Amino acid sequence: MTPVTTAEPKTIPAFPAGEIEACIRDFLAEEGAMQAVLHGTVPAGGAGGAIGPQPVIDSLVVVEVLIEVEDKVPFALPDSLVRAGGYDSVDEVVQHLMPQLDRRWRKHHEEKS
Repeated sequence: MTPVTTAEPKTIPAFPAGEIEACIRDFLAEEGAMQAVLHGTVPAGGAGGAIGPQPVIDSLVVVEVLIEVEDKVPFALPDSLVRAGGYDSVDEVVQHLMPQLDRRWRKHHEEKS
């Protein structure tokens, strides 16, 4: 009798959600601080709140976020992942990008196996 061998299904590595979210938030925090200084919305000592409404996070900044995130994933990230017109908050960027990044992670690893 010939033994039947079955290939074990390949397991997909866990999506590094925490690391990627931290990367996004850290980059946007640095960018926000830099923009606040450039626009004069932070007092000289850095204390106190920003003057005026919170600036919109434009799509070009989020493309830069993708460049940072590419160091954390084994595949390229197209700028088409970014919503045209920008975002109103860091949370909005995270909520928009994370599901897309997770799907691309799964697809990449499924195709690889």
